[in-house]
Amino acid sequence: MYCAVLLVNHAVVSCAIVRILGQQLAELPLVATSSKSEGQGLFHVLFTCVEKLLGFLNVKNLVLPAAEEAESIWTNKFGFSKMNQDEVMEFRKDYQMMVFQGTSMLRKAVPKCRIVSKSQGG
Repeated sequence: MYCAVLLVNHAVVSCAIVRILGQQLAELPLVATSSKSEGQGLFHVLFTCVEKLLGFLNVKNLVLPAAEEAESIWTNKFGFSKMNQDEVMEFRKDYQMMVFQGTSMLRKAVPKCRIVSKSQGG
């Protein structure tokens, strides 16, 4: 379990708890952005970094429990889709995912990491 933190001018503006459960699955059970920083796209910056790290680690899926009022943000802005009960149960056979009452489980395939190398010489 890791905590990713975004600092601006030495102040925490956004953070995310990330659980890497294996190469098939990582989980983002908790995220937060300071009220002063909401609406500025700072969590999106943090999320992009987390997603790239997971891609570098070859993690295939990212899941999260979403409160009903936040579900559309995750699906529309971050590309998640709602998991049906069968999908949730399939993951829960192999992984202890955090499930909170009153939330829906969302899933997103983690984009593969592209490694760009510098050309030799020049």
